[in-house]
Amino acid sequence: MKKKDLLLPVLSTLLLSPVILAQEVQADEVQTADTSSTIVQQTETTGTSASFSNSALNTPETGSSGSTRDGATADAVAIKASAPTETTASSTATDSIEAVIIHTNDVHGRILEEKGVIGDAKAAAVIEEERSKVENTIVVDAGDAFQGLPISNSTKGEDRANIMNQVGYDAMAVGNHEFDFGMDQAIKYKETLNFPLLSANTYVNGARVFEASTIVDKTPTVVGDEFVVIGVTTPETAIKTHPKNIEGVTFADPITEVNKVIDEVEARALADNRVYNNYIILAHLGVDATTPVEWRGSTLAEALSQNSKLAGKRVIVIDGHSHTVQSATYGDNVTYNQTGSYLNNIGKVTLKSEQLLGEASLISAADTASVTPDALITELVNEIKVKYEGENAQVVIENNPIELNGERSNVRVRETNLGNAVTDAIYAYGQTGFSNKTSLAVTNGGGLRATIAKDQPVTKGDIIAVLPFGNIISQITVTGQQIQDMFTKSLSSALQTDKETGKFILDENGAPLFEASGGFLQISGATVFYDPTLPVKERVLLIGILNPETGEYDDLDLEKTYYLATNDFLAAGGDGYTMLGGAREEGPSMDSVFADYLKTADLSAYADINPYSRIIPVDSTLDTDEDGYPDFIEVIVGTDPENAASNPDSTSTESPNQGSNGSTSDNKAPVDTPKEKNGKSETVKGNEILKKAPLANGTTPVAKSGVLPNTGDQSSLGVSLFGLGLAGLAMALRRKEEM
Repeated sequence: MKKKDLLLPVLSTLLLSPVILAQEVQADEVQTADTSSTIVQQTETTGTSASFSNSALNTPETGSSGSTRDGATADAVAIKASAPTETTASSTATDSIEAVIIHTNDVHGRILEEKGVIGDAKAAAVIEEERSKVENTIVVDAGDAFQGLPISNSTKGEDRANIMNQVGYDAMAVGNHEFDFGMDQAIKYKETLNFPLLSANTYVNGARVFEASTIVDKTPTVVGDEFVVIGVTTPETAIKTHPKNIEGVTFADPITEVNKVIDEVEARALADNRVYNNYIILAHLGVDATTPVEWRGSTLAEALSQNSKLAGKRVIVIDGHSHTVQSATYGDNVTYNQTGSYLNNIGKVTLKSEQLLGEASLISAADTASVTPDALITELVNEIKVKYEGENAQVVIENNPIELNGERSNVRVRETNLGNAVTDAIYAYGQTGFSNKTSLAVTNGGGLRATIAKDQPVTKGDIIAVLPFGNIISQITVTGQQIQDMFTKSLSSALQTDKETGKFILDENGAPLFEASGGFLQISGATVFYDPTLPVKERVLLIGILNPETGEYDDLDLEKTYYLATNDFLAAGGDGYTMLGGAREEGPSMDSVFADYLKTADLSAYADINPYSRIIPVDSTLDTDEDGYPDFIEVIVGTDPENAASNPDSTSTESPNQGSNGSTSDNKAPVDTPKEKNGKSETVKGNEILKKAPLANGTTPVAKSGVLPNTGDQSSLGVSLFGLGLAGLAMALRRKEEM
């Protein structure tokens, strides 16, 4: 047997943590894509607007494995962008239309119109136009309406609640972010809004906190055209808002609770000799691959199509949470729709005579280019804007020389320069701000909400847009084992796959991309090597912790005590990081620390948007010279992965250490690592070695050294790699194979 045949099990044995989280609330149970999948380059579809109808909804959705789900007549599909089209109502005789549902979801405080964002004033005009055409027009929202941008956050969403009142919404579901300003504020929304705030599955002490359902009747003189509206909230709220915000709150199973409410409504209708023919389910559930299947909006829609009490009735599921543009039909009576997010689109479902299924369409920002904004809402928006701009116009730095990228599709799947800058700010604060110096700093990618533009001043408002949640910096004491478990969790998402081919989707450097997860960690003071194609529990290969005194990375010691600085959300176990928690020291707000950091940092150090300097994907099985040692180990140790005679055995003279992630000693690597080249010994800088680390498909990343910029009061921290620890590991592997 060749040495390489035994390498993977040995790596798994020596490198990986024996203690893994078994059942987390978040989607760790979602299986990763088949590692045998062929890798393909990512493709991008462009367009300005989107529309769809029942006739177009005949392509089944495939999951991460590429298999087709059962049970849906036409499963959820991403709506393909196209040129602007007229809405259904404008091209169909109005006398065949019984009702129109106008809907929004995941607006996240997008009060103002901007590129690709309709804004509240134009949205109000669109809604009023639809009402003028069809009397039975119902306006609903599927949650996450208030929190998101500083202009809305500055009043904890109350200004936007006032706008929604003026627009005249008929009902709204409770989203997870409705709790971001605390339980008291969530209750206040219920009291402030002129329309019902619905959640059938949110309980405190066995009682529902919000109304479960409401009846909307726009034409009281017409019998049988009423709508039963039911709201439901994702159980992921337990980890998608600060734990303090939902103390004592439980989120019951969505399908069970919605069916329970349907039973209650139908029982009352029977007692009152009434018949309800139309149901709207406002579901803040989503269809993320990281969401457990049983909690997804698509699963709810499928279940409702099989509910015998809804047979012959129209059921429209308006979903949110996953920020996806999707539509589907289930069975012969369930229409599913989601608009995406941020008021990029307004959703419209047209219900026609003699049809159970609705005709779904989108009104995009491009479609509203010529729409005249509603005068009343425009006045409200302008008042809000003036007040906000006065508070947030303060300039932090006069010019930002580079783009700091906080795009959702980027910061939630891989290392970004914005994530590095924010965590560097936390790390720098932690060197003096707590009783013990910070060992490493992390923040969740889902907490970074905006990009800071290049060649523009950076204002207080810009920083709050990046960090809108009002989190404070916290430091907790953790063990190396907890750090190991933390990074296992961070790198646990399924890989993005092409739904048609089942192949992995790659980034521009050839690395497989994770599905977007708000729990993906951006880091400072640590280096993590991982193989994204391995099973979740085996992905994390090597972890190094920066030693600020030596400028070197030391092997993670599972039994050692470290000081982890992060935001208070993660410190308390948010985003499913249940291995964290416990006593913590607290510092100032994240936005204030980041603002102070930007004033002194050398921002040119962040020029690369995706530097691959701290969170590094590698191929753990690639062994070019077939000497039994993976290329990535040889590269880091400093031996030649293309020369079988050059390997850790040939360079190691000391007895091996225990190995990375199981080390009981502080293994250190010099910044300069010797390497053989053309028969001569040369010195290769640790930073240069890092640049050459192979990616998971065997290519070389465009990587830069992970040097913390000079903040003005601390020296730049040189980066080295923990090569001696790897050398010891390599020798241990070698001896294992020879046994």
